[in-house]
Amino acid sequence: MAPYSGSVPDTAVRRRDWMDRTACRDEDPDLFSDKARTHDARLVCVVRCPVRQQCLANVKETERGATRDCRDGVVAGLVHNERYRMDPHVRRNEDDSLLLELDGTEPCGTYNALLGHLWRGEPIDPACWSAEVRRERLSQVSTAPKRQPAAESPAPETPPALVPMSAKPPLKGSTSKQRHVYRLWARGLPDLKIARGADLSTHAVRRIRQDLGLIANQDTARAAS
Repeated sequence: MAPYSGSVPDTAVRRRDWMDRTACRDEDPDLFSDKARTHDARLVCVVRCPVRQQCLANVKETERGATRDCRDGVVAGLVHNERYRMDPHVRRNEDDSLLLELDGTEPCGTYNALLGHLWRGEPIDPACWSAEVRRERLSQVSTAPKRQPAAESPAPETPPALVPMSAKPPLKGSTSKQRHVYRLWARGLPDLKIARGADLSTHAVRRIRQDLGLIANQDTARAAS
């Protein structure tokens, strides 16, 4: 046994210890700078990261007043332009985008409401995150390459059809079990009722939901009581 040295063990909490617990440490760094995968990067921050609030406070401090060109990628669930537009310390030119001021009165389930939650470090409610999931699915549908007509019978050129905002997003999931859970989740059912409808355990439902990037629906019956 080593003799007692008399030194005090170093147990002090360091300012940036939280960085060891970020969910992005296990991800490809390019994910957070790829504009085509913004939703997937936001998913890591919103659904999986246990220290999103500390990350948000850090990026607000380090980017305080910085220009748009000095910001990059998705951090704490926000893309660089979103952080720039909501930073009240930025000196803006006359032709620059106005400060986006969000006070918490934004209608739930809208893009601005989601941004407000993220900027204030608040939990993301199911309605706002569900709207983000639908927004991403509709974006994929509207940008998907269209099948070209046969060369021998070219169709007349017409403007691209707009995707109605009320259109249902395509089913999500690579397996029948995941798609079944997604259908029940899209109806607003909580995990317990999804488990009963899909003949799964609540643990399995929770794991599938997290894999699909879905936030749990609130049990309205329990909330009312």
